[in-house]
Amino acid sequence: MKANFKKAILLLPLASVVLFSCKKDKSADPDPTPGYNIPTTYNFASASFTTSQQRIAMLAELTNYIKTTHSNTVAPVLDAQKLKDMYVNINNLFIDTTLNISGIQLKDKTSNAFGLQAELEANFTDAVTASQNAAVSPTTTTASNGVAGKMISGTRYILVDTAGIEYKEFVEKGIMAGVFYYQATTLLNTISTFDNLTVTGGTTAQERAWDEAFGYFGVPVDFPTNITNLKNWGSYCNSVSISLGGTTTVNATIMNAWLKGRAAISNKDDAGRNAARDIIVKTWEKVVAARFITYVKGAKSKIGIEPATVNHNLSEAIGFIRAFKYNSAKTISDSDIDLLQNYFETGGSVNLHTFSTTNLDNAINKMAFLFNLDASLL
Repeated sequence: MKANFKKAILLLPLASVVLFSCKKDKSADPDPTPGYNIPTTYNFASASFTTSQQRIAMLAELTNYIKTTHSNTVAPVLDAQKLKDMYVNINNLFIDTTLNISGIQLKDKTSNAFGLQAELEANFTDAVTASQNAAVSPTTTTASNGVAGKMISGTRYILVDTAGIEYKEFVEKGIMAGVFYYQATTLLNTISTFDNLTVTGGTTAQERAWDEAFGYFGVPVDFPTNITNLKNWGSYCNSVSISLGGTTTVNATIMNAWLKGRAAISNKDDAGRNAARDIIVKTWEKVVAARFITYVKGAKSKIGIEPATVNHNLSEAIGFIRAFKYNSAKTISDSDIDLLQNYFETGGSVNLHTFSTTNLDNAINKMAFLFNLDASLL
């Protein structure tokens, strides 16, 4: 894993407030009673988000392959070329054959603003060496500060790099941030630039852009009534919603906005669209912050007990810090992102073998302050 990663890593109606705890953050809808119908599910005519869903499926297969090393048996040594080929979707390596013939990939949708494409591919290569070390003694921790390999705690087996960062989490959070979050927020933040007059295949370019962004959120069309089969960001949003008051809070706030915004586009209501867009982007960013707090707290609770769980949770947390940078409308400053990451650094680089408990507390408190969150609920 390269230094760039280590240095860079609410049912309320839409007219109400975005609630993330007992602390309130008001987001007013300028037109609470629009002159058109807003459906209760994302079943808009001709809506399609197949490519978004396929990329989510690609990530699942990619990380599942890495997880073959998370075993108490002699796990296979990873193949770097297979990982790279899956990333660009060549040589028919996906178990789901519809992905192989889809004509899409993950790499060309990966933001390269922070060198993520190269980082991921370097990570694939590095993971091979770590898996070789792990294969030597499948039931023994082989990783240590400066040595990549396997960490074991109870039934948890993870593959980590020389700084103790879990490879699977680097790839999963990297793509969740640099592909799914980046693509979705970019589409939303630039939604007004898409043509909303010309209809092709039953939809306008603006409708298709909104649909694609919704697909990256990883929820069913009848979310949050249906919370089965949630993927990636959808699953994390649901976890935050449960922590902060159940599925009638965060989940409904963001889904209502997805529905309102799409209906607004179809009815040429730019103000309604923009209001909904702002709620989605702001709520999603708070989900990132809330999950960071949850994982750091989870790590703290296992210090001295389950080291592999500590590193797993902190690897997740670092990934969430990194995610902020991929949203051009983020409210958190770059300096605060750097400060948060500094809490996990030793000698200028993230090192999950040498963190301090005090710095973990500082990171939790700082994130809670920045996003007006009650950390005790997370």
